[in-house]
Amino acid sequence: MNKTLSWNIHKFASLWRVKASALLTILFVCLASCSTNPVTGARQFNVVSESWELKTGEQHYPFQQQAGGGRYVIDPDLTAYVSSVGRKIVPFSKRKHLPYEFVVLNDSSPNAWALPGGKIAINRGLLLALKNEAELAAVLAHEVVHADAGHSAQAQSVGTLIQIGQTAAGIALDKSGASSTLLQQGVGFAGLYGQTRHSRSKELEADLYGMRYMSAAGYDPRAAISLQETFVRLSAGRSSDLFSLLFASHPPSQSRVAANQKTAWSLPRSGQFGEAAYAREIAKLKARKPAYDASDEAVKSIGKKDFHAALALADKAIQLERRESRFHEIRGFALQGLNRSKDAKEAYTQAINLDPSYFSPLLRRGILNHKLQSFSDARLDLNASLKLAPSQIAHFVLGDIEEKNRRCQTAANHFQFAAQNPGEYQQQAQQRLAALQLNCKS
Repeated sequence: MNKTLSWNIHKFASLWRVKASALLTILFVCLASCSTNPVTGARQFNVVSESWELKTGEQHYPFQQQAGGGRYVIDPDLTAYVSSVGRKIVPFSKRKHLPYEFVVLNDSSPNAWALPGGKIAINRGLLLALKNEAELAAVLAHEVVHADAGHSAQAQSVGTLIQIGQTAAGIALDKSGASSTLLQQGVGFAGLYGQTRHSRSKELEADLYGMRYMSAAGYDPRAAISLQETFVRLSAGRSSDLFSLLFASHPPSQSRVAANQKTAWSLPRSGQFGEAAYAREIAKLKARKPAYDASDEAVKSIGKKDFHAALALADKAIQLERRESRFHEIRGFALQGLNRSKDAKEAYTQAINLDPSYFSPLLRRGILNHKLQSFSDARLDLNASLKLAPSQIAHFVLGDIEEKNRRCQTAANHFQFAAQNPGEYQQQAQQRLAALQLNCKS
C-alpha cells in the first residue's frame, strides 16, 4: 500500500476514534440525564435538580424584581388580586408543591416572566392591556407551565450540553492538529438553533397546558385566543416598541392563535371570563394611567436631554399621583440634569421615603452625593442600593470613594466587580484596578 495513503488512513482512523469517543461521552451524558417532563410525560434532557430550581428561583427573584422596576407597592390590593388568580391555577399544575409566588412589578412595559421554582411576575403595563380575569388567568397559567415543566432548567441543561459538545470538539481537533474554528462554530450555531427551536416549542407547550390549567380552574379557555390576537395586532402596529420585551420572550404569531383556537375547541367553554371583577380590581390602576403616561414621556425627554420638558411631565405625574415613588425619582433626575443638585437630592429623598425597597433612587442619590463630595452619605446610599440589587456603577463609585480614603483592599474589591462585568464602566474599572495595585499601598 502507498505509504502516504496508509498514513492518511491511519490519521483519519485516529481522528474518528477521538471524535467517536467525544460523541459517546455526550451520548452518555444525555442518557444518564434524561428525565420525564412532569407536564407532558415526555422524556427530556435535564442535568439540574429540583433543588437547583428552588435555589435559583429564590436567589434571583428579588434581583429580577429590582431589574423589572421593583414591586408595585402603591397598590398592594392589586398584587393580592393577581396572586389570588394565580392561586386558582396552581392546584391544577403537575408540581403544585413548588413555592409559587406572584408579584406585580412597577413597569409600563407589558411583560410577564417566570423563574425556576415557580417565581412569577407580571408588569402593571400588561395588566392594563388585558380585558378580563380569564385573560389574566391565561397569562399566569402560561407562566405556571414554564415553571411546572422546568423550561428554565431545560435551557440550563441544553447550555451544559452545548458546552460539552464544544469542549469535545475542541479536544478532538486539537489532537488531530486540524483547525478547530469551523467545527466549533458549527457546534455553537447548532446549539443556538436548538435553543431557539425549543423555545418556540416551549411557548406552544405553555399555551396548550396553560389553557388546560385555566379551564380546570374555571376560566373560559377562549380568553387565551383573544389574548394572543391582541398581541399579534399590537406586534404589527404602532405599539410594538412598547411590547418589545414581551414579544422577545413570548413571540406572538398567527400560528399560536390557530393552535389556541384548536385547543379551546377541545376544552369546556362554559367557564367564566370575569370582566366585571377584573374591571373593579384594576380600576385604581386604570385611573393612574395618565400619570404613568406622563412619567413615561418624561423618561423619553430625559433620553433626549430635554430636562425642562422632563421636569414639567414629572410634575404633572406627581400632581396626578403624589404617592408614586418613581415620579419623584424621575423629577430628581430631571432636576439633576438642570444642575439643580439640592432640589434633585430632595426629590430622590422623597422617592426613597415613599418606597425604600427599590434600589434606583438610592443609587441615584448616592451618585449625586459622590458628585457633591459628600462621600460618607454616598457610601451609605450606594451600599444600601447594593443590598437590593448589584450594579456596576455602584461598585465603581464605591471603589473611587474607598480609594480616596486609602482603603485599598475594599476599593480593589469594588473595582474588581466592576471590571469583571460588561458595561459602561468595565474598562475604566480595569484601569483603576491596575493603577490601584501600583500606587495604593496599604
